[in-house]
Amino acid sequence: MFQPDHYAISVGDVEKSISFYEKLEFEVIKDFRAEDGSVRIVQMKNGNFILEMFCYPDSEKLPDFVNTLGEDLKVKGAKHLGLQVEDVKKAAAHLKEIGLVDEMPSISEGRLGRPYFFIKDPDGIFVEIISAG
Repeated sequence: MFQPDHYAISVGDVEKSISFYEKLEFEVIKDFRAEDGSVRIVQMKNGNFILEMFCYPDSEKLPDFVNTLGEDLKVKGAKHLGLQVEDVKKAAAHLKEIGLVDEMPSISEGRLGRPYFFIKDPDGIFVEIISAG
């Protein structure tokens, strides 16, 4: 009955965010701009999943507690976007090769048994890259 449809985030610079998420194989499918310039809403798709981005000219920065994953997990609310890959080591090397990260990400073995690592988007929002199984 219920299927995942989209995840919504607010961003400070939609062009930087589009560029970042394009490198994660998302493509723009919708781009709305309010006539008065009050908001821009962009939807990007990867497979059957849609990432919806809201960009307001007067957007506020990410709260300081979100700078570290450990502190963020203790606060109620949405945490991160998770993207599944077949091989996390290859994904990490690819992200370094294309310049999305400066250093090779540190891969961890999750408590739930799946290798993963985190990167941050241009606004500091955590993106988890996790093994398919």
